[in-house]
Amino acid sequence: MSAVEMDSTLPMRSVPERVAYVSEQTHSSAAKGLHMIGVPADHIRVIGVDGGFRMRTDELERVIAADEAAGLSPFLVIATAGTTNTGSVDPLRTIAGICRAHNLWMHVDGAFGASVLLTRFRDMLDGVELADSLSWDAHKWLFQTYSCGMVLVRDARTLLASFSTHPEYLADLEQGASEGEALANPWDLSPELTRPARGLKLWFTLQVMGSEGMAAAVEHGFDLARWAEDELRHTSDAQIVTPAQMAMVNFRFAPEGLSEEELDALNLRVSQRMLESGYAGVFTTELGGKKVLRICAIHPRTSEEEMREVIRRLAAYATEEAAR
Repeated sequence: MSAVEMDSTLPMRSVPERVAYVSEQTHSSAAKGLHMIGVPADHIRVIGVDGGFRMRTDELERVIAADEAAGLSPFLVIATAGTTNTGSVDPLRTIAGICRAHNLWMHVDGAFGASVLLTRFRDMLDGVELADSLSWDAHKWLFQTYSCGMVLVRDARTLLASFSTHPEYLADLEQGASEGEALANPWDLSPELTRPARGLKLWFTLQVMGSEGMAAAVEHGFDLARWAEDELRHTSDAQIVTPAQMAMVNFRFAPEGLSEEELDALNLRVSQRMLESGYAGVFTTELGGKKVLRICAIHPRTSEEEMREVIRRLAAYATEEAAR
């Protein structure tokens, strides 16, 4: 029995009748996870984003109301704290209010951006404390090797209701355990029966760096993105698509006289030239139908001069490619 089915305030519906809500910028793993639990693709609503690439809450509320009127059963909204493309944070507090009004589960994908909670910029995630669950990947912005992720839930009984099993071959391990002790059994809290100690490496890192050292390393990513943006503002033909946010900045080189297709090809080639050089990895993504260059700078030892040099080299490649 799932955690949702145990909630007597929700109607008992089959999974195909349930509807989940994501935004255009939600990570692809969310749709994959929903497919795995049996939510069909046509019951995953993709909500539009505003100019800052944040989920539009007016559209979210309108679509939820329409689904309810159609006899469907909305059950989940996945908000994002730090989108992969732009580092944008959805309006978490407003989304939480909508979820409460419609009795929906609110999950926040903080795989990347939740690390900001350690820093002086934590107010960027205002409202995250209202979520029912939060995912957080230490192998992203806590500098761990893959894999080291976590899911935080408001009520641990949710996980017990979803994953707890009591086969006969575990009976001896459960005998005499109190309810509080039972919560420590890892097999009751996730799909896995046996799993490695993934959190150990993060524990060691925290022992060495401490929370303040980790926060300083995360905050350095904010500085790197700002330095990159500053250099771009002094670079001819550079067009900032999204300003520095968290550790990210999106931009493109747009010399006059080239069509949109030619600009897309130019920026793709600039990325390839940088990768071929081995100096830095700067990849492309698409925003607003345009191919852009995306910097996500989180290495705590990257210097300001190195960050500015990345932009200078990209600009040089852009000039060379445009001349062709």
